[in-house]
Amino acid sequence: MVAHATIHHKLDLALRLVNTVTGRVVEERNTQFITGLTGVRAIPKQGGMYLFLNVGSKDFEMDIHVYGYEPQKIQIRLSELQGTMPIREVYLLPLETPIREDVLTLRGRLSGIEEIEAVSLSDTNCCIKEFDARKRIMSVLNQRNVRFHHTHYGLVNRERTEYEHFEVEKELSPQEIKCKKTLEKEFSINQPIGRIIFGQINNQEEYILRVANDENATYLVRYVTDGKTYYQAVDFHEKEISLKAHETVKDEETDGKEV
Repeated sequence: MVAHATIHHKLDLALRLVNTVTGRVVEERNTQFITGLTGVRAIPKQGGMYLFLNVGSKDFEMDIHVYGYEPQKIQIRLSELQGTMPIREVYLLPLETPIREDVLTLRGRLSGIEEIEAVSLSDTNCCIKEFDARKRIMSVLNQRNVRFHHTHYGLVNRERTEYEHFEVEKELSPQEIKCKKTLEKEFSINQPIGRIIFGQINNQEEYILRVANDENATYLVRYVTDGKTYYQAVDFHEKEISLKAHETVKDEETDGKEV
């Protein structure tokens, strides 16, 4: 009689690698995922996806190394990943090299910086029309049929001084999207919507943010320093740009006043 062993595998984590500058998935297969967990390996799939089986239930750190991109350390919180496909999108910064001319870089040091991201101020192809708070459905003016393939977007205010970061749960049509949460701030018709571009915070409080090298490369940069949120309009074509810690702060403590 031949004994048969039953092996059970549980999908605990799926990573989708995305080039944050272009918004396209990363198909590069020269990758390394370092977790410190025993017996865990990445299973590559199409569309920049990697599956991790039998990871367990404890949160952990992961170092990600992908050829052509900045190395990145992320925190995996399994309790935040739900459903049969627990997907976590990881936004990678393409490396800047002497022969590379397709990206522009904002780099510097700022004490206490925790987060950095940006939305284009020149890309106004899509604007908000109305929002059903009960259904969390946003209607958009979308004459060029821009597709909402990504998760993170920013709704820029009329003064172009701040934006509300929101997440897309599902694209219902090119004119309607369902958001994961209701909008927290008031808005006006025709406020522009832009894809969020994520930067990276490295050791010793160094920040890096890269965007496409287009003719118009003006972005509204959002960054968090010591728990306070700041916004700064940046033209990436200018030389010697740096973030400041005394721009207009948006939080409950200051109520939007300058500090």
